[in-house]
Amino acid sequence: MNDTPNPAPRAHALDRLLGGLSALPVALIVVLTFADVLGRYVFSSPLRGSVELIEYAMALVIFTALPLVTRSRGHVSVSLIDGLVRGTAKRFKLVLCDALSALALGLMTWRLWVQGTEDLEAGTSTIVLGLPQAPLSFALAAFAGISVLVVLMLISATLRQAGEAA
Repeated sequence: MNDTPNPAPRAHALDRLLGGLSALPVALIVVLTFADVLGRYVFSSPLRGSVELIEYAMALVIFTALPLVTRSRGHVSVSLIDGLVRGTAKRFKLVLCDALSALALGLMTWRLWVQGTEDLEAGTSTIVLGLPQAPLSFALAAFAGISVLVVLMLISATLRQAGEAA
């Protein structure tokens, strides 16, 4: 059970927006996979470029869900010391872990933005459909950046709760 503070109710508008955005690429993956398999086995003609589109959609599924997972503190974690710490020490551990998450997500945001810039300058595109890769990298950077903001909100909420408890 996750008893860590959460800054807003579960049905937050951001949750609904990002949940809807996460559902779109999943739906695209389902439709493309169905159409590709149908075309491949029924008509002996696979859907041209479906692999590239599915790869893009998979990246979008992961990164559109990243702020949601971050907000609910749903990342994989090891709770070896959770039962040993209470009160202030537990809040300190929570803030420290969130700060490390913010740092890692910030690094990811920065590198994705750099990759997007390099892709834009080089005109990098996919092999079959010729889809430009820069917009995808920038979109992934934006969702990672939103995740950084979410972690900072979590840190703020934890510190506020610590101040109210004092």
